[in-house]
Amino acid sequence: MAQFRVCPDTGFFFDRSAESLIKANAVAGVVALLIAGIMALGVVLTRWQEVHLLPADLFYQVLTAHGINALIFWCIFFEVAIMYFASSVLLRTRIASPRWAWLGFILMVVGAVMNNVAVFQGNSSVMMTSYVPMQAEPHFYLGLILFAVGALIGCFIFLGTLVIAKEDGTYDGSIPLVTFGALTACIIAVFTIACGAIILVPTFLWSIGYINHIDAEMYRVIWWGLGHSSQQINVAAHVSVWYLIIGVLFNARPMSEKVS
Repeated sequence: MAQFRVCPDTGFFFDRSAESLIKANAVAGVVALLIAGIMALGVVLTRWQEVHLLPADLFYQVLTAHGINALIFWCIFFEVAIMYFASSVLLRTRIASPRWAWLGFILMVVGAVMNNVAVFQGNSSVMMTSYVPMQAEPHFYLGLILFAVGALIGCFIFLGTLVIAKEDGTYDGSIPLVTFGALTACIIAVFTIACGAIILVPTFLWSIGYINHIDAEMYRVIWWGLGHSSQQINVAAHVSVWYLIIGVLFNARPMSEKVS
């Protein structure tokens, strides 16, 4: 038990490697949310006609940064933190392969930074959807791809941690409700990342000249497999957190975890 820390307030057991990863992903998510919030002010103050803060080119640049940070980076960073908490902490087990987990986090950070740099350089104001034939800089797409790969590693780490907990017998019966919610989010995340890879990899190749044409209708259909599903990750993860908060603060339990 030397690798665990016991929280004096909640009694939760924190694997120290998992605790650091949870904090890192949560902080990165909050930073993305902060950027999104600042960009949202620019959007609102521009749409407010009496102020009209930004010219058209800067407005779409700010809108692009707001959308991607709010609806992709913030949601998925925080969801990875929730997955690590719901597996390692709630099941009182060590996290699977911390080095791979850190690699995933680094890829996510590098990807998010790369994408934001592309947007703020001014030639990638294609909004969150980045519909073709509008073309962004190659590192706009590459950043999203790296972020997706890092998030996928996080999903596999979560699943591996569930396997370790099962093998070590750290819980009886089915997994707790909060962990089940995180598992639901993980499954949706894998589908989301697959959709992103299917469309963003060829779009990246298109941006560097290896592919001559991307069908606009096909792009929209597949991209929204990423766009809509990323919000369902957020829903599943945050409903799980609400159950957790109610349990921690009020010691409340659902009448039936199976029904919940």
